[in-house]
Amino acid sequence: MTPVQARALALGLPGAVEKPHHGLTSFRLPGAKGRIFATMTPDGAELRVFIKDDDARDAWIAREAAAVEPLFWGAKRCGVKVLLAAAKPSWVKELLAQAWRENGGAAS
Repeated sequence: MTPVQARALALGLPGAVEKPHHGLTSFRLPGAKGRIFATMTPDGAELRVFIKDDDARDAWIAREAAAVEPLFWGAKRCGVKVLLAAAKPSWVKELLAQAWRENGGAAS
């Protein structure tokens, strides 16, 4: 999948906005304190998706092993890295929706 497709999926979630974040593109919930639910690297190769639940992260890594890897913040696992070249829009949409909900998005 392409970075353009990933951006469209992230911004397709209700209220999602795009803002720069330390050299990355971030996708956030609306508002002054909008929580980040995903970021994309400048080259568009990786989408970093913030899934809080350990079991859910492990399930995504097992389910899509060719495209999904653990994401760490220091020693702490904080989400998953999606290698966009190996990803499919159908499941990336599902993954982004899960992260959006876990970070405060409300189903519409």
